[in-house]
Amino acid sequence: MDLLEAWGLTGVITALVFDTTASNSGVHRGAAKLLEQQLDRKVFYLACRHHILEVLVGAVWENLFGKVKSPENPWFKHFKDVWTDLTTDNPTTLSIRQKWLNKKKKECKEILQEILRSEKPPRADYCEMAELTLIVLGDTPPRGIHWSRPGAIHQARWMARNLYSMKMFMFAEQLEYDEETVVKLERLNLFLGLFYTPMWMSSTLAADAPANDLQFMKDMMRFKRTDPEIAQAVLQKLENHKWYLTQEVVPFALLGSRLSDKEKQDIAAKLHATEKPDSFRRGKPMFPQVTAKTTLADLVGPASHLLLDTLGIEYDWLLQPVATWPRSDDYSKALEYVSNVKVVNDIAERGVKMMTDFANIITIDSQQKQYLLQTVEYNRERFDSFKKQTLKK
Repeated sequence: MDLLEAWGLTGVITALVFDTTASNSGVHRGAAKLLEQQLDRKVFYLACRHHILEVLVGAVWENLFGKVKSPENPWFKHFKDVWTDLTTDNPTTLSIRQKWLNKKKKECKEILQEILRSEKPPRADYCEMAELTLIVLGDTPPRGIHWSRPGAIHQARWMARNLYSMKMFMFAEQLEYDEETVVKLERLNLFLGLFYTPMWMSSTLAADAPANDLQFMKDMMRFKRTDPEIAQAVLQKLENHKWYLTQEVVPFALLGSRLSDKEKQDIAAKLHATEKPDSFRRGKPMFPQVTAKTTLADLVGPASHLLLDTLGIEYDWLLQPVATWPRSDDYSKALEYVSNVKVVNDIAERGVKMMTDFANIITIDSQQKQYLLQTVEYNRERFDSFKKQTLKK
């Protein structure tokens, strides 16, 4: 807090992004609660969506294979050791029979192909996950099928769990796993391929978060008929991670691309009909009950006025047809905010890594360290590589 005050930032903070550990999100002594008290106003609680998804896939893995107690995952270590002995020209793919799951498969393939063809593809490990998902679903990535050497096997490297799990399934026959293990890997890959990877690839979009999370919960409720164990493990974890289905955050969906005009109009009408409170309750937001019939409009409540109140904008545009909203300056202000608000804490993690790398070199003066870190970040933004032609720019 002292650092925020020193840089004059306390007056512009409107949201807190954090991993959902008790030290951050605890009801009484969590860092978010304490920061909000110091700021003396209500702010958005935006749990890191990457962290939430890590928790979910961790729960699924443990449900299938049990908890790994060693720092390194022995399944992954074995796979890494034999990788060079495997023939990779005929990977096993998922066989999907249920009609609604085949529809999800088609949607997933279209989403991932579009992402991988974009001018700014995701970073390398995310790109690999998207490509492996396409392969396991029986499709070919835009650049063809390429196999990266297996990487980190440490438990803390959560992305490794996804990458290894997909490769282990696709080459299970050569690895001579028993039938029970193959079935478990197939179940895991069905979850990863149809539900998890698409969620991950869109996880940074704040405006789509409410709609994505609600649909994901409904998909898991339906998936219980296919794989009750995996679906229940996910739903159980989601009960404590409905951060983007709270009254405060649901209005973000008004600025997203996932809803129809009617769905947006329903949210707007419910918000306008709901009385604005004199003040907003501070602290960890209340998580709603969600059923297969729940709509985002059902989740609107008094606290849903927080977005417009925080931005100091009027409600007039909400009463107009959705097609006319972009003409409103207030809508544009809300769109700019929600489009830029961060819902993953990758920046903070990179900051910690940068601090670790530069903490004890060049200077030990705390003030100079602040300038050093800014200089490093500035130059990293200017130069995307250390190639000679890049440095000449």
